Amino acid sequence: MTASANPLAGKTWKELQAAKQAERASRIPEEWKLKPEHFPPEGTVDMRPVVKTCGILSERELKITGDDYDATSLAAAVAAGEYTALEVVTAFCKRAAVGHQLCNILTEIMFTDALEQAAKLDEIFKSTGKVVGPLHGVPMTFKECFHFKGYDSTNGYMARVFQPSDKTSPLAELVQAAGAVVIAKTNVPQTMLVADSHNNVFGRSKNPVVSHLTTGGSSGGEGAAQAFRCSALGIGTDVGGSVRIPAAANGVYGYKPSYGVIPMTGYSYSGWTGSNTGIPAVTGPIGHSIRDLAFFTKIVRAAKPWNFDPAVIPNIMELPLTRDHKPIVGVIHQSGLKPHPPIRRGISESVSKLQAAGFEVRDFNLPVDLRAVRTISEQLFTLDGLSYPRKEMAKTGEPPVPSVHEIGFWELPPKTQEETWAWNTKRGELAKGVLDEWVRVRCDVLLMPVGAHTAVPPGKWTSDIYTVVWNCVDYPTVIVPVGNADPEKDPRDEEFKAMHEADESNQAMYDPAIYKGAPIAVQIVGPRLGDQQLLKDVEMIDAVLNGNK
Repeated sequence: MTASANPLAGKTWKELQAAKQAERASRIPEEWKLKPEHFPPEGTVDMRPVVKTCGILSERELKITGDDYDATSLAAAVAAGEYTALEVVTAFCKRAAVGHQLCNILTEIMFTDALEQAAKLDEIFKSTGKVVGPLHGVPMTFKECFHFKGYDSTNGYMARVFQPSDKTSPLAELVQAAGAVVIAKTNVPQTMLVADSHNNVFGRSKNPVVSHLTTGGSSGGEGAAQAFRCSALGIGTDVGGSVRIPAAANGVYGYKPSYGVIPMTGYSYSGWTGSNTGIPAVTGPIGHSIRDLAFFTKIVRAAKPWNFDPAVIPNIMELPLTRDHKPIVGVIHQSGLKPHPPIRRGISESVSKLQAAGFEVRDFNLPVDLRAVRTISEQLFTLDGLSYPRKEMAKTGEPPVPSVHEIGFWELPPKTQEETWAWNTKRGELAKGVLDEWVRVRCDVLLMPVGAHTAVPPGKWTSDIYTVVWNCVDYPTVIVPVGNADPEKDPRDEEFKAMHEADESNQAMYDPAIYKGAPIAVQIVGPRLGDQQLLKDVEMIDAVLNGNK
C-alpha cells in the first residue's frame, strides 16, 4: 500500500474513530433515526419498549419482528407468501436501526444492500413460485469478525478502518445462497478476548434488557442484537464462552458446537493466522429458540461444508438418533466460584422441574476446581503475549480499553515452546478427567451455570471458568434462558462463607437492586461430537423449563 493510498496516513486514532462512526451513522436512513423525545429517560433499565413507542415501525412491522416469530416460523411464513422478503427485511432493518441507536450494537450497517437483495428474492419467488432456499428472506446479523465484500472487517482495531474486504466469508455465502439476507455486523471487544463488547472503533454496546449491565463478549453485540430482535438469527464465535456468555447475559439461546461441525474458515482473524493454542475456536448461532439453532445447523450441514473447509467433519450430524429414553441429566451446582443467588435459583428450579417431569438427575463432580481450568486457558490464549493485538494497536497508537486490562490477559508474558507443550499436556489431562467422570456418572447431558453471576456491570465479567472448560475439552453446549433476577426471590446470601479471596470478591459484586431483571440462563453440555443428539435433548429439556413446544 502506498503512502498516498493509506487510509490511516496523517490521522490520529481519534480522527479515525470520528470518521468511522460518522460513516456508520450515515448508513441509517434519516426517517429511521430517533428524535430526542424518543430516547428514554436517564436510568431507564429496559430499552426494548422504545421500539413500540418511537413510531418508526408500523404495527405490521412490529408483529413481524416481535415474539410471534422465531427464525424457523418466519421462514415458513415467507415461504407461504404471508410476507414478502422485502417487507420482512425492511422491518428488521428498522428495528435494528432503533436498537443500535439505543444500545450501540451494530458495526457495519448493510441496509441498502440488504433491501436490494430482498427485492431480488421477491422477484424470484414471484416468477417461480418457489423460495431460493430454506432461509429465503430471513434477516440475519453476523459478528464483526466475518468478512463481507465491500465492508470493513476491523475486529475492533483502528488500524483496519476504511479497508473494505474483497471477499465474503464462506459461511456467510452459504446462508446467503440459502436465501438469508445479512443486514449488519455486530460489535465485539478489543482483542476479542474479553467478556464485554467495547473497542475504540465503535465504543461499548449496551445490554437492551438491563442497560447498566454488560452485553457479554466477545459476541456481545450479537447477543444484544438478538435480545432487541434486530435480526431473526445471529452468528457468533466462541473460544472461551464468546457465544454463551452473551446469550446468557442478554436472555437468548446460543449454541457452541464441537470443533468440526460448523465451518469457520475465511473469517477475519483476531490473532495470528495459523496459530494453534490447543483450544479451538468455533462458530455458533445465537437466536430465539432451540429449534432455530438446530434449523441453522441442519441447513449448514446440508450444504456439505467439508467440501470447502478442511476442518469440518463429514457425517457426524447426519446419522440416525437411536436413544429411546429421556436424557439422564448430570448437574454441577458450583465449582471454583459460588454463583450469585439468581444463578443458584435458576439451577435448582431447573433441576426440580426436570425431576418433576420424570428426568433422572445425577450429581457430576468435575475433576478439578474450575479456577485451575482458567489457569490453563489463560496461558494458552496468551502464548504470544498478545503480540498480535499489540502490533495492530501500535499502528495507530490507540490504547487498550479498560476491560482489556480487567480481564487479566494483557500482562501475561509469551510462552516458550516447552511451556506450550506443558500447558497443552495439562489441557489433555483435564480432558481425560472430564471424560472419566462422564463415564462414571453415565449421564447423557450436563446442566450447570453459564457463569458465577448474571450479566454484571461493564468490564466486570472477568471469570469465564464455567464456559471455557468446555472449549478446553471441546464439548458442545447450548444456552437456555430460564428467567430473570428478582430481588424478592434472590436476596443477598447473609450466610455466605467465602472459599477464597476470588470467591469473596465475586459475591461482593452482588446487589439485588442492581441485578433486578437480569436474565438467568443454564448451560446444557453434551459429549464431544454428540451435537446432533444434544440439540434434540435440549429441545426436550427446554419444553420442560420454558413450556416451549
